[in-house]
Amino acid sequence: MSKQRKSLLTGASVLAAAAAAMAAAPAMAQNNTSAPAASSSDDEAIVVTGTRLVRQDFEAISPVTTVGAEQLELTGTMTTDTLLNELPQVVPGNTRTSNNAGGEDFSTLDLRGLGPGRTLILLNGERLPASSTDGVVDINTIPASLISRVEVVTGGASAVYGSDAMAGVVNFVLKDDYEGAEIGATYGSELSTGNASEFEANMLVGGNFANGRGNMTAYASYYNRNGVLQSQYDYSRTSGAVCYDSSRGLGHMYYVCDSRQDVGTGIVTIGGGSGTPPWGWITNNGANPFQKLSTVENGIGNTNFNAGVTDTNCDGVPGGAVNSGNLSFDNNGRLMPRNSQTGLPGRYCGIPDRSIGSSRYNFAPDNFIIIPAERIGLNVSGHYDINDNIRLSVLANYVNSRQEVQLAPTPATGLTVTLTPAMQNLIQTSHSDLWAALQSRPNPLAPFIMDRRMTEVGTRNSVNENNEFYFITSLDGSLGNDWDWRLSASYGQSEFLDRAVNSVNATALREGLAGCQDSAGNPLTSALPGCTRIDIFGPGTLTPAMVNFIRVPTFSQTIVEENRVAGYLRGNLFTLPAGPVSTVFGFEYRDTEAQFHVDNEQRSGNIYGFNATQDQGGAVDVYELYTEFAIPLISEQPFAYYLGLEGGYRISNYSSAGNIETWKAGGEWAPARWLRFRGIYNVATRAPNVFELFQNGDQGFPPFTDPCNDGKGHNAACIAAPGAAAIPAAVYPGFQQNNSQVQAFAFGNPNLAPETADTYTIGAVFQPDWFPIGDLRTTVDYYNVQITNVIATLGAGFFINDCYINGNVAGGCARIIRDTTTGQIVSVNTTRSNQASFDTSGVDVQVEWSVPVGPGQLTLNELYSYLDSFKFNGTEFRGTTSASVDGTIPEYKSVFSATYTLGDWTFFGRWSYAPEVRSSNGFGSRTDPRGDNRNISPASSYVDLSARWNVTDNFTVIGVVDNIFDDYPPQTADGIFSQANTDPNYYRVLGRTFTVSGRLRF
Repeated sequence: MSKQRKSLLTGASVLAAAAAAMAAAPAMAQNNTSAPAASSSDDEAIVVTGTRLVRQDFEAISPVTTVGAEQLELTGTMTTDTLLNELPQVVPGNTRTSNNAGGEDFSTLDLRGLGPGRTLILLNGERLPASSTDGVVDINTIPASLISRVEVVTGGASAVYGSDAMAGVVNFVLKDDYEGAEIGATYGSELSTGNASEFEANMLVGGNFANGRGNMTAYASYYNRNGVLQSQYDYSRTSGAVCYDSSRGLGHMYYVCDSRQDVGTGIVTIGGGSGTPPWGWITNNGANPFQKLSTVENGIGNTNFNAGVTDTNCDGVPGGAVNSGNLSFDNNGRLMPRNSQTGLPGRYCGIPDRSIGSSRYNFAPDNFIIIPAERIGLNVSGHYDINDNIRLSVLANYVNSRQEVQLAPTPATGLTVTLTPAMQNLIQTSHSDLWAALQSRPNPLAPFIMDRRMTEVGTRNSVNENNEFYFITSLDGSLGNDWDWRLSASYGQSEFLDRAVNSVNATALREGLAGCQDSAGNPLTSALPGCTRIDIFGPGTLTPAMVNFIRVPTFSQTIVEENRVAGYLRGNLFTLPAGPVSTVFGFEYRDTEAQFHVDNEQRSGNIYGFNATQDQGGAVDVYELYTEFAIPLISEQPFAYYLGLEGGYRISNYSSAGNIETWKAGGEWAPARWLRFRGIYNVATRAPNVFELFQNGDQGFPPFTDPCNDGKGHNAACIAAPGAAAIPAAVYPGFQQNNSQVQAFAFGNPNLAPETADTYTIGAVFQPDWFPIGDLRTTVDYYNVQITNVIATLGAGFFINDCYINGNVAGGCARIIRDTTTGQIVSVNTTRSNQASFDTSGVDVQVEWSVPVGPGQLTLNELYSYLDSFKFNGTEFRGTTSASVDGTIPEYKSVFSATYTLGDWTFFGRWSYAPEVRSSNGFGSRTDPRGDNRNISPASSYVDLSARWNVTDNFTVIGVVDNIFDDYPPQTADGIFSQANTDPNYYRVLGRTFTVSGRLRF
């Protein structure tokens, strides 16, 4: 039986046990901590997300945006993140189009762009267990078709819900009290190609028992998505270079060029693709250089490249003699100059196009732009009224998901080839031109350095499996006299398994490149079994026996467990003339434990390109006490329909951070029933999570610019840097970084302190009951968030600049390793620190107008978010795209929708728009006439249409067409540093898509 099948049956067994327990229990009652739909009755007591206080109105003191089940249905979404990432307040986090390198079908929400870890996710008003070691929740574990509504609170809420609610709260409210049965199915894909096809099937059953005192609801779903490779679209099939042309106009002088024709009248300034190709290249060591080499037939001396004239500029014109320098191989394995030049007119070798003679490698075709995924979900919920005053509620959820990630084959850099007798024989007999070049050196038998991509080993593929289970149970009771209470407990476990193939065994590669011999020709005494001589001199030289010797699979397992117990007592302390003074007293306990395990090859550091990784574990627990209160001061008086105050306080004791305090204070004034002003101030905190404390060297490939590029003006500092960070003086002049991404290893920091934040919102709600046409509701809210002591990843770019620009030897240079011959950066060790800050402010506007039109009802809705400022560490990122803040931060975002209901038909349209953005960083020393070397990326604009037809009372069909104008994403200069030559979170990577769904009720 497969591991997946065992996991699925385990999860199903747990859910079945929960169901059996429900059936055997005397009675269970629905969890009612979340807000019901707004009521027209002024007397109904309700709970609004953002507070645990009982209110007599639906207007929260913190701004709340609600997405209803109808809108979820009409967008045809099969994954929870798809719709919510369209909200203006959300900066997309990890999504299906941005996580190929991350390797997980893991979707997060990021309010205000402050990071997913600062947005708290609730389910039915209860905190969900963490899905990963970084403490965030995978929202795709929440079944999209079971959601009744989603409430988004965009003000800080740490005093109400605890840590992680700095930016706000997203509360998913599920359907409950279901009676009957229904099945649904949805299918969708890109319309013109059939790419990225998705399918979901689900079933919902439920019913009452014990004479209506209890209800049980069960839900099952299956989801499958086919992957899409970057090779399938023109904009993404080549890992493009960046070109510069001053004639293109302000903000557009830097552009993506992925063919010689694209260059036009410009020049290549940043090489595309990778400098580590499958055919390999050999470093010319300045201390032992190649001599008597020429691309001109019968050239210098008697040692030439292959007969004929080589095109060394990749311009299609023979010529351009090369007498020295780094070496490479052509498609036939013959020695040639390494052609990767950039920066001068007429030189096109920086474009990764093998057909024009470039030595650079196009890695894009092997990478997914949409990762394939398969997911199975089971959900059981129920409630039973034990008596008239006590209700028991349970919810159990299990999700098993599998994803496949694919990256280009392993790039092996800085390989040392030792000329033992076995290797001498190999090169003399199979690569005579290389042997002649080696013999031209002053020391002909000295080792030499080579880079090569191990294409024959295969693409780096990972099959990742997530198993996530959580169980939430609660008791709700009434004490009478407007007092009630709740006790709840939850347990969650997430297991993430990563099975990777086609990695390279570093020890085997090192031994094979020595021919399995020592310098005297004796067999290596400690060689691995089956040691095989390795031939990497040209394309396709690795035989199956060589591949089998160096290929190695890897396995890792991450387990996160979280336990939680919480409770509160809520009621009215006393009554003032304006109304009751309400309060909540509560407690909460949580403990989170994470364990990370790897195989022996990874522990020993035997995977090429990776540091040794050890098993790692850690735990954090917290005890919390909190209170909230609301005081009505005036009600139903002239110019004071309502005036009141609201406050809250929470004290938390973390095992990792000690005592921290949070509080809030706010007020609201309604001069009339239809107009309300509100404001709230929050002092919030966020304690470091397990991931930030104990991360153990995870590998990544962030974008970077090397300050040591010749022409940047830092040559002296680069040569003078100490230790492994120093760049050889021999590489100047003309040193250029080979790759636009650098290998980085991220480590945690057990000495982190909590983050602190000051947030406030001031706004108004305008809802006139006297509006002459239809119903109008408008909210306008100004927000300001200032976070200090931010736990930030000090990335590779930070330490590189800190070393060579700031001269910080201990802080920056000590973390950098360069190749001692080529000068290229091999790796950077990064960490986290409380050294950053966020400062952002803006205005959110929501307008909803519903009016009869003809025989139907028309509802118009506008969500608009204007960004006044977004600063990270004092640098303004408003209207920019930057890796420094992990996203694109436009000046504003707008989502306009229209819904028209006519009998059994409903029509829906949506227009999402965000303006052009500018690169936050320059691309080089060349500037436009304003002295500005930043580039502009175009606006993002999409129109979606859908229709729903209730064919009968029991059967409904929905059709959706997204991106009706069939707009493909633009190539952006910044995109070469991330994925697919574009920003897959700002632009949609597919053209026009369709979705068809049907639902049958019994």
